[in-house]
Amino acid sequence: MNNFPSVFEAISDLSKDQIEGLLILAKKYKDRSYDKSDFTNRIPIVANSFLENSTRTKNSFAIAIKKLGCHYLDFNTETSSLKKGESLEETLLTLYSQGVDLCIIRTSVSHHFSEFKNNAPIKIINGGDGTNQHPTQALLDLFTMTELGIDLEGKTMAIIGDCVHSRVGHSLMELLPLFGCKIILCGPSGFVPESSDNDSIEISNDLESTVKRCDFLYTLRIQKERHSGTDQTKHYETYHDKYGLNKERLEKWNKNVPVFHPGPANIGIEISSDLMKSNLYKGYDQVVNSIHMRMAIITSILSNNDKNIGIIDGQRIRD
Repeated sequence: MNNFPSVFEAISDLSKDQIEGLLILAKKYKDRSYDKSDFTNRIPIVANSFLENSTRTKNSFAIAIKKLGCHYLDFNTETSSLKKGESLEETLLTLYSQGVDLCIIRTSVSHHFSEFKNNAPIKIINGGDGTNQHPTQALLDLFTMTELGIDLEGKTMAIIGDCVHSRVGHSLMELLPLFGCKIILCGPSGFVPESSDNDSIEISNDLESTVKRCDFLYTLRIQKERHSGTDQTKHYETYHDKYGLNKERLEKWNKNVPVFHPGPANIGIEISSDLMKSNLYKGYDQVVNSIHMRMAIITSILSNNDKNIGIIDGQRIRD
């Protein structure tokens, strides 16, 4: 895809046309219109580098890479020179010099990749950075919604939970309004912003009124690791009673609507086991579609024809 960014950090890096192109390509991969991309010059090498723990994202990227016919490198940061004090930039330049074309990176540092946008040491896909963004998750969520036949125009979605610290939530807030969807952020004080200057985003502390107004629901994991040293831990014990989703609650409010979750779920806190086992829960559809959307993203960044990668002092360090 021409003009696809070589450092894909956030939803705002893409135009709506590019996003729609990704949806079309992901659909082709899902329908097996073709299984592999045509890399005519050489088979690309793609590295997975996760500086934070992951199951869904890391494995779906690994499967997507292999389905595309690329060479796969599981770059273990725990045994790399990053542990000796080497900078991320120098590590990426080293990988590029060794022939790696693309690196998918997860990091605990927000905006870790912004510095590379004007001088990319290697092509990068953000696999989640701190509390900033998780753009590939939001895109696979959008793809899942389209596959389920959800027309976002004029619809309202609730994002329920730890919205302030959720990189998934931040990406969805940028993405879904592009397609005409309004969003209500719902949770206790400290879990949602105090206000929003975006006309498409509303803030609420009341779960019942929020759920009753929404066409579908998106619940988030309560991220205890992000609340260390704060008074927000007071919400953990009472969270499910006040903000958790379960079948009984949705039936009481006459809401037979899709429920999304990016995983991993804290069962019995933000969502109940019976709801996860019901046909309302779409978390496993998201996991299935993650592979096809990530195949589309990898193909688009590898084929963007950008030659300004790995440049030092005006010279490209690799042919």
